[in-house]
Amino acid sequence: MTVRFTERMRGFYGAGAPAYDTGEIIGRRDGWRLGFRLTIGAPDLRAVIADPNHTMTATGSVLCKEFAPVEMPVTAGTFEIFVPVAPRLALMRYLLPFTTPDGIEMTLQGYKELADDVGPDVWTDTSTLFVRLLRGHHGWVDEGDISAEHSRGTLRLTMPMFARQLSTFRGTPSDIAGFGRFFAAQLWGIYRGPARSPLR
Repeated sequence: MTVRFTERMRGFYGAGAPAYDTGEIIGRRDGWRLGFRLTIGAPDLRAVIADPNHTMTATGSVLCKEFAPVEMPVTAGTFEIFVPVAPRLALMRYLLPFTTPDGIEMTLQGYKELADDVGPDVWTDTSTLFVRLLRGHHGWVDEGDISAEHSRGTLRLTMPMFARQLSTFRGTPSDIAGFGRFFAAQLWGIYRGPARSPLR
């Protein structure tokens, strides 16, 4: 792949939780942990930049001890790095289908909401992932559709995790620099002034 990097996130979820923050609170209380380890990449950086949703591949595994004591491989996962929603509002979207050792098909669907609030919030937005666990393998399922929903929660990227992530970037120097310029330009377009349309 022209550009690739590894991302790890960890957090908590609650089965049947009606909201992401509720799921995180339930999960912390009851020890319901959820996480993933992904290699995110693209064979053609120009194609990613030209794609309206800037889609990259996501391979790796999901860890959820409710379903298995070991990591479960992600099949045909995707990461959309900047999905435009409204002026100065975009999402980073993760779609991670996996199958448990018992043959149960599940999908981890998550998003990071990027919008400029009052005060510094770039780090909070880019390190907080709101997740749903869905029964079955799915494409993107809208918020209002809860027919396949198993649970909700929140995953987080810590500073040590981020430092390790930066060390995993691979690709030619020019492509890594090009990805960095694209990433910075997208963030600048979002965080140069207040604009907020909350989804939750």
